[in-house]
Amino acid sequence: LFDLDGTLTRADTLLEFLDFALGKGRARLSLASTTPLWAAARLGCTADDAPKKALVRRVRGGPPVAWWAEQAARFRLQRMPRLLRSGALQAVADLQRQGTEAFIVTASCTLWVEPWCRQHGLGCIATELESDGIRYTGRLATPNCKGGEKVRRIHAHFGTDAVAYLHAYGDTPRDRPMLALAKEAHYKPFRQAPA
Repeated sequence: LFDLDGTLTRADTLLEFLDFALGKGRARLSLASTTPLWAAARLGCTADDAPKKALVRRVRGGPPVAWWAEQAARFRLQRMPRLLRSGALQAVADLQRQGTEAFIVTASCTLWVEPWCRQHGLGCIATELESDGIRYTGRLATPNCKGGEKVRRIHAHFGTDAVAYLHAYGDTPRDRPMLALAKEAHYKPFRQAPA
């Protein structure tokens, strides 16, 4: 089980995706409008997922789902390769060659994570955006997949008996519930030691 943002990548893919899809100006404007919520969430003054929900609401009502899917396909090919930490994808591929089933478990959205996972033969457990079939509604279709929600989703996907065999990789305190669940845990495994 691999966390994505910060573990396999050097940056938050939500912010990178919005920057890629909307252009820096619109993405920064959307992000700026939610900055107080990000700060409040870091201080524990508001729900952890409040900033993401506000950001998703901020960009709703724009282009249709098909347009976003097209941007996600371009993002997967053009931007994701540059975001990956050195050696991270190779380590995942090495595990897969040994017959290990690998999953991404992330708070980032299935919109851009799922196509990337399919490309690399990875399972995907991520946050889903709600749509009406034409446009995104500005709401999450699933709880934000971080912290304890990662554990709940892992149990739902694999069952409680499988946890005895799980290996997990993460990089933040919000990954610790998933890491604590695993037989073997790796914290910040792809960070190069300082010179």
